[in-house]
Amino acid sequence: MQIQNLRKSFGNLEVLKDINFEVNKGEVICIIGPSGSGKSTLLRCLNLLEEPDEGNILFNVSEKDEAVTEEWDLTSPDTDLNKLRTKIGMVFQSFNLFDNKNVIDNCTLGQLKVLDRSKEEAEDLAKDLLDQVGMSDFLYAPVSSLSGGQKQRVAISRALAMQPDIMLFDEPTSALDPEMVGDVLNVMRKLANSGMTMVVVTHEMEFAREVADRVVFMDDGYILEQGNPENIFTKPNHKRTQEFLRRVLHKR
Repeated sequence: MQIQNLRKSFGNLEVLKDINFEVNKGEVICIIGPSGSGKSTLLRCLNLLEEPDEGNILFNVSEKDEAVTEEWDLTSPDTDLNKLRTKIGMVFQSFNLFDNKNVIDNCTLGQLKVLDRSKEEAEDLAKDLLDQVGMSDFLYAPVSSLSGGQKQRVAISRALAMQPDIMLFDEPTSALDPEMVGDVLNVMRKLANSGMTMVVVTHEMEFAREVADRVVFMDDGYILEQGNPENIFTKPNHKRTQEFLRRVLHKR
């Protein structure tokens, strides 16, 4: 995925200012920065939940034969949004599950409606994914009965059930009680180790340092600095990066 000269405003407030970076296949990118810096808006632009005002997002989509790829410009009016969102999985901080359905129905609905899979195929895949995140005992539990950490693991399984090329995570632990954060981060670590391409907006600095291939620091709508975690966390170049990390790493 290549992001080129991306801009986004809400009224007179310019939230993204000439954003340029790329996401390579199999790479884990963590986006960090203060509140209001544009991190979540950038992530939402990557699957067109927010429509950019300017710029391009180029995305190489794999077909069933992984040797075959097709390049999409996500900002083109010809882009098929339904097909796009099967290729770009999204996990939200507020889960966005269907609370009136049970766990397995949440993980099969998209497969049945969008991918046109058989019920048996959809349920088999959902059960496998839910097992991988430790939710096998809750297949038929109402979502409304789950804890926050359990809901987030279901949300990750639901996104993976669409077999996307890339996964986007928008502060997936920010709505969780502290004791539940570790379970979700462990699921994400396993996913990263499996080779999934991931872009993660996070305030979990230890996770970013441990798991990311590249850390991107944003402030006031700009990408001010990016690099490997060791460089960003131990010898950041930009003054704002230094100030931000000093504040968040020493408040514990």
